[in-house]
Amino acid sequence: MANNLKLIAMSELDINLSKQLNILITQMGFDKERLITDPMCSALGYGIEYTYSVMERIRLAALTQNDTTMQPPLLGDVGMYVWKIKETQAPESDLPLWGSLRERGIAWEASTAGALLIAGAELLIMRHPGAVQSIEKFIDELM
Repeated sequence: MANNLKLIAMSELDINLSKQLNILITQMGFDKERLITDPMCSALGYGIEYTYSVMERIRLAALTQNDTTMQPPLLGDVGMYVWKIKETQAPESDLPLWGSLRERGIAWEASTAGALLIAGAELLIMRHPGAVQSIEKFIDELM
């Protein structure tokens, strides 16, 4: 608070926990304008539907109910979750039908990031430059 930094409020994929965390942080005097909500996420094929649902409900509460505690920007830490799953780790020799490990990982990260953007995420943390380029192209096409 003393250095005027942003704060990422991370909760366990639960809209109620996310809201409660944001309330507690602002009640201790932290400016809500410097708050970023990270409801956590999961990779494509590992619960992305639930992640999407939680982010969508946070966004809907912020917009349709004018819930100020749910209005901070949403963060999706895509890279952390995507690059530890078997689809981005399994060698081509073990699963040749899955295709190139490099291309598979990039596609997995880009697909997950795209889903989170559509769900309402404004900020993404990504790891592979190729996946970042794909998402930049996706955003340009949406605009």
